Amino acid sequence: MSTPNDLIPVNGWVMELPGLTSPQFHKLQGLSKKTGVMTTIDGGTNRQFSFSDGILECGPITIVRTRDGSADDKAFAAYVADVVASGKKINGTFVQFRHGKQVLKVLFTGLLMNDYKLSDFDTLSKGDGSKSDQTYVAQVDNWEETY
Repeated sequence: MSTPNDLIPVNGWVMELPGLTSPQFHKLQGLSKKTGVMTTIDGGTNRQFSFSDGILECGPITIVRTRDGSADDKAFAAYVADVVASGKKINGTFVQFRHGKQVLKVLFTGLLMNDYKLSDFDTLSKGDGSKSDQTYVAQVDNWEETY
């Protein structure tokens, strides 16, 4: 598998999907896991005790990338449009780079992209406000980090 070798993945994220190594992302937010809590009260002592309900829940994640006019924009947009329209879940990997070296891999299963947003069209802003960001929100059944 070829790894993109331009400026963004020197310090950023790449998303590896079946049949597509995606455009690079500059923000991956919301990787979290939690379990629910059940509580019970002991009638003899009036103490409350908490226990895990044993149900692991992964929170929604947000992926943001800047549109750069490359062929990757078109390929990834078509991929996302297909996944969003069909409701198909995908498995893949997020790979994080720092100073051009891979520092973390996050393997995910059951990623369901269910929200896609374009940035505001603001041509008067300077700096970051003039970027064209694409934001994707997805649910993940499970993820694990590897190094």
